[in-house]
Amino acid sequence: MRLPGLVLLLAALAASPAPAASKKAKSSSSSKSSRRYGVLATGPSLAVAGKATLSAVKGVTVPDNALPDAAQKYGVALGTDPAYQALALGMKLDAVLRVTTIDKGTAQLAVVQVRDGSTGAIVDDATWKAPNAKALGQMLSKQLKPRFQRSLATTKAPRPGSLQAVPAAGGVAAVAAAPAAAAAPAAPVAAAPVAAGADNPPLPTGAAPPLPTATASAAAAQTDPGVVGSSVSTQSTVHESERPVLDIAAGAAVFTRNFTYKDDLYQTLQGYALGAAVAPAADLTWSPLFGGRGYFTGHIAMSVGLQSKDQSGTSFPTQALAWGAGGGYRFLIGEKSHVGLESRFERQNFTISGTASNPKPDIPNVGYSALAVGVDLRFSLFGPVSFLGGASYRRLFAVGEIGSASWFPRQSGMGLDANAGIGVELGSSFEIRILGTLQRYGFSFNPEPGDPKVAGGATDMYLSGGMLLAWRL
Repeated sequence: MRLPGLVLLLAALAASPAPAASKKAKSSSSSKSSRRYGVLATGPSLAVAGKATLSAVKGVTVPDNALPDAAQKYGVALGTDPAYQALALGMKLDAVLRVTTIDKGTAQLAVVQVRDGSTGAIVDDATWKAPNAKALGQMLSKQLKPRFQRSLATTKAPRPGSLQAVPAAGGVAAVAAAPAAAAAPAAPVAAAPVAAGADNPPLPTGAAPPLPTATASAAAAQTDPGVVGSSVSTQSTVHESERPVLDIAAGAAVFTRNFTYKDDLYQTLQGYALGAAVAPAADLTWSPLFGGRGYFTGHIAMSVGLQSKDQSGTSFPTQALAWGAGGGYRFLIGEKSHVGLESRFERQNFTISGTASNPKPDIPNVGYSALAVGVDLRFSLFGPVSFLGGASYRRLFAVGEIGSASWFPRQSGMGLDANAGIGVELGSSFEIRILGTLQRYGFSFNPEPGDPKVAGGATDMYLSGGMLLAWRL
């Protein structure tokens, strides 16, 4: 009976270290997978933007004095990549997120840079724009982590010892080491020999560099890539979120219409010519998808007080109405330019009304329904001025009275439209647009013997020019 008991005891003792080892390995694996991000926020909306960024990446706050203290400790220039590397080394950070907020009066901006902890260099950046600080915070909370998820995953903490602290001189540590050419040593000092295979050769010995003056500190701040408006740019990117998400424009246009027949066999068909008429107009574009690339668009224009007159001077109430809606995708170019591909449903009516005692002229009303496929263009020219343009093909699937049995039942037609103009920005939220537009429909009537009306085809063309005031958010 003793032997089995002894065997069981030995087996229990041999197995007991395994759970501890397993637990230790699990703890080690868990510690390797944890990442630490520091958030440094500045500007008028720093409280809201900083809190939103901290929440989005589950980071830690970088104290206001941490960056200059780190630069001082390691003797590197404030505002340079090594300064952020020193900060990451001191706080054991994989990455530093610098959030700079700007108050533009009608909008709040947050410029966010991601700096790699191991080098201090910028690996990604983006800008968010909102009408107020609260909306800016909500936007950062939702969009910041998805926007930077890939770039944050590539960052890593600096290796211990990758920077060497500068010894204090006269009780004060060195800050922002001056270039070697600018510092004249009192006497030559032999540099310590570099050990073969060493990754980090020792810094030259000697007197610590002088503390920077107020002028030097200001210059360093101006060259800090983390300061908006800096003259130094380490990366050129398209700031998708600076573009307006919602664009609402309203105004009016003056338009003309010219409807003519071709090959009118009996010379009995009446054309139509409109000298000029006014139509209030409105456009809307909403870009909530793919960082402003995907968008929805809609427009409407309608004549006011329009009358048509026959040769005798009799007036007939007339209405012109055009509206459309659709969506598209933009290829962003630079800060303000793009080329968009879009598809829209378009509806355009031109109706002349009569009464029992005063029938309308023998001119067909039209009601075009079409699928329009084309391009939308915007190119920044200079300063606040941009070229605006676009063109599309219209596939007609309804034409109204002109395609009825009493007119031209075997007709076939198609449409084209094009527009061009300029936009002039008024601050960050408004823009004046002056645009000219051409819309043209062409028909083949395909007549046969016995048809009540005989013509080879017709052309219906509209020209307009107008001005819109756009509100951009």
